[in-house]
Amino acid sequence: MDTDIAKRSSLTIDGRTLSYVDFGGPGRPLLALHGHMSEGLSYAELAARLAPEWRVIAPDQRGHGESDRAADYSREGYLADLKALMDHLGLDRAALLGHSLGAINAY
Repeated sequence: MDTDIAKRSSLTIDGRTLSYVDFGGPGRPLLALHGHMSEGLSYAELAARLAPEWRVIAPDQRGHGESDRAADYSREGYLADLKALMDHLGLDRAALLGHSLGAINAY
């Protein structure tokens, strides 16, 4: 598994840091949402297998990994973070993949 192309970055939303891993590549964007008590880097092996057809971008959802905790853990809060991430990356569309908490947010 080659994580050398993976780039950890972040953006600030309402004074809070949202961290994400962009596994890069020219492929179609895929937002990969981890499960509860996990982080975006858990998708490293999958990203390597899907490259170069897919550009996997895996946020550390609020309160997980390197992202800051939030006062609000409602579904709307999680989705607002995803919209902010897509805007930050200049993406108007992306496929979604999720596991556990991430699957609920993707749905």
